[in-house]
Formats: sequence, C-alpha cells, structure tokens
Amino acid sequence: MKTISAKVDDELYNTAKRVAEANGLTVSKMLKQAFTSATIKDTSADRKILHELHRIGNNLNQIARYANTKKVLDRQVLASLARIEEDLKGLLP
Repeated sequence: MKTISAKVDDELYNTAKRVAEANGLTVSKMLKQAFTSATIKDTSADRKILHELHRIGNNLNQIARYANTKKVLDRQVLASLARIEEDLKGLLP
C-alpha cells in the first residue's frame, strides 16, 4: 500500500468531510472510491474511442484501396469520406 497526502485549506477539507460523512464514508474511503470510479470511466471511454478510431481506419483503408484500384474518386468515395469526417467530428468533445 502507498500513501498519498495533500495539503488543502480548511474549507475544502470540511467540504470533503461533510460529503464523506453524508455517504457514510471516511474521507480516505471516499477518495479511493472517486479514484476507482474515475479510472473505470476513463478506461471505458478510451476503449470506445479506440474502437471508433479502428473502425474509421478500416473505412479509410477500404476507400484508399477502392480509389487506387479504380483510379478515380467518384461520388460513392466522396460520400464515404464525408461520413468519416462526420464520425471524426463526433469524437471531439
């Protein structure tokens, strides 16, 4: 086990203590739960983003292969690129 310490002013400490007590926890247990929850959420969000980037990368590879084979960028290719651009915009906060 490792120890984490931080200096906070009285106001922040009292707020943390009130929140912890209201939830039947010590400040230490409340902080452990907060860190654990944040880690799980970040990991889940990261996985989703990586999955979407992988999917988009696959689409780009298919479009590149099509364009290289046909030696032309037709409406279908341009529409696919527009969809990918929208998908990428959707990943931004």
